[in-house]
Amino acid sequence: MEQQVGTVFELRETERDRRTVLRSMDQCTKCGICHAHCPVAAVTGEFPGPMYSGPQAQRFRVIKSGFEISPMLCSGCGVCTSVCPNNVAISDIIALAKSEIMEKGRGVRLGQRLLNRPELIGRLCGIFPRLTNNLLGIPVIRSIIEWLLDIHREAPLPKVHGRQFKRWFIRHTQPEGPVVSYFTGCAIDNYDPDVGIAMVRLLNHLGYRVDVPTDLCCSLPMLSSGETTPARARARVLIDALHSSALEGRKILSTSTSCSLTLRSKYATCLDMTDVGCRDVANAVVDACEFLLDRHVRQLCESLKPLPLRVLYHAPCQLRGHRMGTPAVELLRLIPGIELELSQADCCGIGGTYGYHKNNYDIAMSIGKMLVDQVRRFKPDVIVCDSETCRWNIAARTSIESIHPVQLLMRALGKKFD
Repeated sequence: MEQQVGTVFELRETERDRRTVLRSMDQCTKCGICHAHCPVAAVTGEFPGPMYSGPQAQRFRVIKSGFEISPMLCSGCGVCTSVCPNNVAISDIIALAKSEIMEKGRGVRLGQRLLNRPELIGRLCGIFPRLTNNLLGIPVIRSIIEWLLDIHREAPLPKVHGRQFKRWFIRHTQPEGPVVSYFTGCAIDNYDPDVGIAMVRLLNHLGYRVDVPTDLCCSLPMLSSGETTPARARARVLIDALHSSALEGRKILSTSTSCSLTLRSKYATCLDMTDVGCRDVANAVVDACEFLLDRHVRQLCESLKPLPLRVLYHAPCQLRGHRMGTPAVELLRLIPGIELELSQADCCGIGGTYGYHKNNYDIAMSIGKMLVDQVRRFKPDVIVCDSETCRWNIAARTSIESIHPVQLLMRALGKKFD
C-alpha cells in the first residue's frame, strides 16, 4: 500500500486509504513549512494552522478524542500537503478529523447539508430557473437565507440553468469515432452548461464521440464538511455508474478538478473505498486539460486562431492534489495573440462551499484579496480557471467573465454553440 523511499512514505493517489494517510503523520518533523504557506492561518489567528490541526493533533486523537473546532476552520485547499517536504497527507488528516467530529455528535447544520447536495438544489430550483435567479438576487431574500441557513448573504451562489446541457446533448449530432466518456458531475447540467457544451464540441472537433454516463454529484461537499455516511452510499452509486466505462477501456474525462480529484483519491482517503471497482474508475479518470495536452497539441496548434485578449489564469487549489502541474497553462500558450498572466494567489478563498458559511465568509474574502488585487492591476479581458466554484467566486468578486480553459480553446477555434 505504501512504498518506502528513504524514511518517507510515497503515497500513490489511487492507494491512499485511511490507514496509510494517518500513518503519514509520523513523518511530520514540525518544520512549519505548511503553516507558513497556509492561506487560512495567514488571515486569522483563530486557526492554529495545518501542522497543529493535522498531524500533531492526530497523535493525541489516537489516544483520546475531545472537543475540537480547529479542523472545521480548515478550508481544505491542500496547500499544506503540496508544500510538505516529508509527504505528510496533512489536509487529508484534517478531513478525517472533521468526519470524526461530525460522527461524534456535532452534526452538520441545515445550511451546510443543503450546500452538500448541489444537485438537489439545482434540480428543484431549475424547475423555474428565472424565478429562482431573480429571487436570489434580492438582498432581503439573501438576508433571510443567511438568518435561517447561515449561508452568507454575499456568498457567490451560481445561477441555475434548468437542465440545459442535457437537452442540448440529446439533440446534438456527433461524428463517428473513438468513444470517450465525459463525467459532467452535477455542476454542468444545473449551473454550468456552457462548459459541458464546449467540452463535447471540442472533443467532436478532435474526432471523438462523447458518452455521458451519469450526472451524479461526486459528493465532495459532503466529504469536505465531514458528512461521510451519506457520502459513502452516494459514492458507491457513482462508482457503479462509471465502472462500465472503465472496464471498456475508456478514459473518463472531467472538466472539474475537484470532481476528478474526488474520484481519483478522496474516496480512498476519506471513505476507505479501495476495492477493484474504485481503483478501476480512479485510474480511468483524466482531467480534460491533461488529456488534451497529452494527446492533441499538434492538432490544436494547426487549428487555433489568434485571440487578442488579456487572459489571467488562476490554478485551483485541487490541481495540486492531482500532481500533474498546470496543463491548462500549456494549452493556453498554444493560442496565438493572447497576453497570458498567471495568478500569484495560492487560493481564491472560497474553498468549495467553505466560504459560503457566514462564519467563514470574511476569512474567505481575506484569502482571495491577493487575487482580486492582481485582477485590478492586470485588468484582464477574461479570467480562466478549471474549477467551477472558483470561477463563480472570481466572477462575483471581480465582475469579469470567468471561464473554463476549454471554453477559451473553443473561441480560438472559432467555434460557436449550436
